[in-house]
Amino acid sequence: MFHVEHNTKYYKPFKLFHVKHQLKNINNCPICNSKNLSFWRSAIDHNVSQDEFKISQCSNCNFKFTNPIPTENTIGEYYKSDTYISHSATKKGVINKIYHVVRTRAIKQKETLISSFSSNKTLLDIGCGTGDFLGYCKKNNWNTIGLEPDEDARKLAKSNNNIQALPLDELYTIKSESKDTITMWHVLEHVYNLNQDIEEYKRILKPGGHLVVAVPNCSSHDADHYKEHWAALDLPIHLYHFTPNDIKRLMENHQLELIKVLPMKFDSYYISMMSEKYKGGNILTGFWRGFISNIKAKKTKNTYSSQIYVIQKPKT
Repeated sequence: MFHVEHNTKYYKPFKLFHVKHQLKNINNCPICNSKNLSFWRSAIDHNVSQDEFKISQCSNCNFKFTNPIPTENTIGEYYKSDTYISHSATKKGVINKIYHVVRTRAIKQKETLISSFSSNKTLLDIGCGTGDFLGYCKKNNWNTIGLEPDEDARKLAKSNNNIQALPLDELYTIKSESKDTITMWHVLEHVYNLNQDIEEYKRILKPGGHLVVAVPNCSSHDADHYKEHWAALDLPIHLYHFTPNDIKRLMENHQLELIKVLPMKFDSYYISMMSEKYKGGNILTGFWRGFISNIKAKKTKNTYSSQIYVIQKPKT
């Protein structure tokens, strides 16, 4: 499967002098709550500001997270770039063209996946963007709700896909135990109030319902190869840098069970090509590195560049 975040708006990049210093320090690990934190790595924001941001690592459980992070009222500025493929409809350049060719197939694969375990096809998609995935699901008889922070994306979801997307704060008004499936396609790494919102996902799911989360894997071969140039670090808008063990522990903290992990094999190519671009290399080298990453991941367990995690709420 392929990393398909959703198109929202076409922005021009600009330097963020006015928000550069509005940062919030994280003093406790989001997973184990330990205060024993150390510096892990720093990397550049390649999309908007060109500023350097740091990543902390928990000395107790090894979880890695961006620290400090932009304040909640300024982080939206860091999404405003036409170079950020997830938030742009542009097809300029080889990488973007490849992305758009693959995404239609990926949408079909994702609907097939959630259909395999959904009992009555009630779906909440968090971070639904312009509603392409939800539009496809709706055509396949799903009862759908989408949440999306960008107002222009919500308008496009309505006009392009007949999807009534709601602002993110509507999460807290959705009826308890009303959905059997919640999807988050490369969204969990962006969630500002992580543990609070996971509790909301759990509340909304029916007993036995499924939360489907796709996130980059910072323990993959391409992540280790590219280090600070790894495109999926995506600082500062990626607040967390998950490994499979991190996802498992995080969900267990909320009494949710990780039941399946699936690879997103095309992601390694896209991420490696972007990483090669960031370090000033050749995108063909990036394509080859993505191939190598998949080969190495196949020999081990749960080490693909991006992965889908199927998580279940207890049936009783």
